[in-house]
Amino acid sequence: MACLERYAQAWQYASFFAVAPIQSGVDDSGGAGNAFLTNSQGDFEQAGLRPNEGMVLYNLTQSTNGPITAVTLTTLTATGVTWDDGDTFRTVAINGSQIATIEMYLGITAGNINATLASVGACDCTLSAWGLQHLEKLNIIETGAYHFATCGMPGQHLDTNDKRLLLEQVNLHLGDLLSGKVEVCEGATGSTYPVIGWASQALTPFGAAEIIANEIG
Repeated sequence: MACLERYAQAWQYASFFAVAPIQSGVDDSGGAGNAFLTNSQGDFEQAGLRPNEGMVLYNLTQSTNGPITAVTLTTLTATGVTWDDGDTFRTVAINGSQIATIEMYLGITAGNINATLASVGACDCTLSAWGLQHLEKLNIIETGAYHFATCGMPGQHLDTNDKRLLLEQVNLHLGDLLSGKVEVCEGATGSTYPVIGWASQALTPFGAAEIIANEIG
């Protein structure tokens, strides 16, 4: 369902704008049901991960996550998260306050995306996988234009010109959604999609309408 509160997550934003790098890998404890993640190649303390500050650890294999409560060189413990050997993990060194602030901005800037989708009747469709990725990127980019986030090396910030360029990029892509050049619904095509006469197929009413329009045009 489109027109959600927001499309991107705080960890995606933080990684995109180099606020903090993604830490990822697999549990190599050799055991099962462990209360903490073990990664012998890790250097979690050096990566800036700290306990009891709202930093989140994800077990991608088991689709669980929780706040980090203990950190050593090669282990991480998070509330409600257990680990089997081979489980994949992900975490980003942003604390609870940073996460809450980023999520607030992501929610606010998602309004422009949602208004655009609503205006073309795309709020009730199922988003395609690439369409969701496209909206996530737009959500992240516009948030960067408003959120006072570090970019690259510590102490550097996006200046006014950087933010203007980000907004121009967002406006360009929103214009493509509004005009129908790009459609993010599953099975839709978009007016610039290469159509080959009789071979055209549509899986949704949105796609069918675009194929008809292309044939007429």
